[in-house]
Amino acid sequence: MDRKIAVTGDAVAAYAMKQIDPNVVAAFPITPQTEIVMNFSQYIADGKVDTLMIPVESEHSAIV
Repeated sequence: MDRKIAVTGDAVAAYAMKQIDPNVVAAFPITPQTEIVMNFSQYIADGKVDTLMIPVESEHSAIV
């Protein structure tokens, strides 16, 4: 039997990022994306991805 779990859309987005395993992520954790950044940061801390997380000062600086 398949095991099913309930997760948020943000958790799924972070899991998708884990599968991509980007080299660098520039992120400004602001609602509604805060949970994505928090979950993905945990993947980095656990050594599940080798990504450089760069916290930026605003949404605009994340684009540059």
